[in-house]
Amino acid sequence: MERYLVFCAHPDDEIVGMGGSLSKYAKEGVEIVTVIFSFGEKSQPHLKEEHIAKTRVLESHKVDYLIGKESIFLGLDEGKIIEQAEELDVRDKVRRIIRKYRPKKIFTLSSTDPHKDHRDVNSIITSVFDEMKYKGELYTFEVWNVVNENNPAVYVDVSSTFKKKLSLLKRYKSQKVFIYFLWLPIYFRGRRYGSKIGCDYAEKFYKIR
Repeated sequence: MERYLVFCAHPDDEIVGMGGSLSKYAKEGVEIVTVIFSFGEKSQPHLKEEHIAKTRVLESHKVDYLIGKESIFLGLDEGKIIEQAEELDVRDKVRRIIRKYRPKKIFTLSSTDPHKDHRDVNSIITSVFDEMKYKGELYTFEVWNVVNENNPAVYVDVSSTFKKKLSLLKRYKSQKVFIYFLWLPIYFRGRRYGSKIGCDYAEKFYKIR
């Protein structure tokens, strides 16, 4: 069985960036594991962080069930990923996860994403990947990106799973305000990338290793 690992900063990153592809891969029998660095507990400052963290974990598990994947939470504080990566020996945890699952493909956030947590996750994953001299493939996906990367682009036809992606995003009820701002970019990206390969909807990845 093929295995893919997805490393992201917050619950929902992977659905925003590649929810259609994950749904498609799961249908094809690929084992998918998402590794989430933080709970995204600071997303609603007017609510207690513990409450938001628990809510976001529950939302992620519901989405996992609907796709047919699993999630691992590393439990770092939002906004302190790089700092705590050293304190908590996160790179070693990442190495052990990669060795355990031996994925054919690894996906992570982009180095050009405006969100600092996203760039920090990219930095950790790419450095671990290179240190391990891992033989699999490493790709990045987009969340808040506004510029293109200088790496080969790969498009995945998600015409059959794009509606499911949108329905999965609605499961993150605690994040409806943020997802509202992403709704149109997600739709237009899907259409634009689909036109690149002659289909209705597609998602774009950059192969960086």
